[in-house]
Amino acid sequence: MALVTAQGVSSLAVALLTRQLVLPMTVSRVPGGEFAGDTGDTITVRVRTPRSARTQASPGAQITYDALNETPVDVELSHLYDATRLTDADLSLNLVDFATQVTHPQVASVATGAEDQLAAAMNSLPADASFAAVADPDDTDEQILAAREALSEADVPAGDRYLACAPDVISRLLGVDKFVRADAVGDGTAIREATMGRIYGFTVVESNGLDAGTAVAYHRSGFVFANRTPVPPRGLSSTQTATATSGGVSMRQIFQYQPDILSDASVLSTFAGAAVVDSDRVYKIDIGS
Repeated sequence: MALVTAQGVSSLAVALLTRQLVLPMTVSRVPGGEFAGDTGDTITVRVRTPRSARTQASPGAQITYDALNETPVDVELSHLYDATRLTDADLSLNLVDFATQVTHPQVASVATGAEDQLAAAMNSLPADASFAAVADPDDTDEQILAAREALSEADVPAGDRYLACAPDVISRLLGVDKFVRADAVGDGTAIREATMGRIYGFTVVESNGLDAGTAVAYHRSGFVFANRTPVPPRGLSSTQTATATSGGVSMRQIFQYQPDILSDASVLSTFAGAAVVDSDRVYKIDIGS
């Protein structure tokens, strides 16, 4: 078994995060440096309020000056972690591949927890419409088309539109003729971007974090995802702590020996949170009863 260091663990974390994360890559993200300071575990995102042009009554007439307004959106950060201890017996006798047996499940745990912050924001939204209780391709097509229309009527840009779906909704979409599967295109998109396909201008992604029967149509600016790596602990050497960032999520890894119990502690953690920014840029569909 290769020598275990924090740097080696975090290097592997980059590859794992790239394959596992879906939702954070589809929304607006707040860089970690933008919320450092004394704001605690809640940050405020400033959203510009849409403006409307006025008409001058006549040449030379007095015009009206409108204030520049912004809407504050609070995002609460949670400290997510995965910690385990490895005894001397584990390291000497039981572990065959540290990356597969230890790092992989720890990174997956923290990454999933971070993505679940965004999934929770989507799950908490009220439904704007419902699919038929019994799957029907025509009904599925009609509801997705209605979602496209609703976003367009709200002046949502045509680009960067996503449709995040629970697995059972993906099964319905696969029966819709107009759904273009990513794996059928043959350009590697399904693997590279974790997408299922496209329909009516939406890039379709699948997420197990969404409640069963849920589909959320949105523009990238409809949600915000915030993430920050915990600072390195004081007193640890460079081989005992490191960070990794990929796919919109960064995390810290600590690897430290505890002589009183003859064990190594492996701890991965991150700060993450998400919120709805603009409900007009979001349209939720569930499966009716």
